[in-house]
Amino acid sequence: MRVIDIPADPQVRLLVAGWCVDEWPHLFPDDTAQWYLDMYAQADEAGTVPPHALVAVDGDEVIGTASLVVDDDLPGATEPGPWLAAVYVLPAHRGRGVGRALVAAVMERAPADIWLYTEGEMDWYGSMGWSTVRVSELNGHRVTVMHWRAG
Repeated sequence: MRVIDIPADPQVRLLVAGWCVDEWPHLFPDDTAQWYLDMYAQADEAGTVPPHALVAVDGDEVIGTASLVVDDDLPGATEPGPWLAAVYVLPAHRGRGVGRALVAAVMERAPADIWLYTEGEMDWYGSMGWSTVRVSELNGHRVTVMHWRAG
């Protein structure tokens, strides 16, 4: 398994965008595949600054994704970003370190401190050095904001 920048292949990008739209409709009811495709295109141009869009690949199969974005659309957020976002691993590949590898790759690319929010994976992120900042709400759902301090 390896973590790479999302390939330019339109089929891969549409597949990964579909995962993201399907996984979090309760948090982001207005998200579309096109929103993700646009972010992937921005990542192509970004160089060393966010956004970054990564995928985990096992052989020829894309099995997960994670991104580093400038703003992750949390209402009232005072954290400056960037934000770890859209961490997703296909169910058949969970529990094998794929998610950790994706998060680690994003952390390596972070220009400075980064934030995230999660509905329930606080302990998992905490095991990678993330600390809880506060609790917030997104579209009627409780989320926990977390922070990772670079260096």
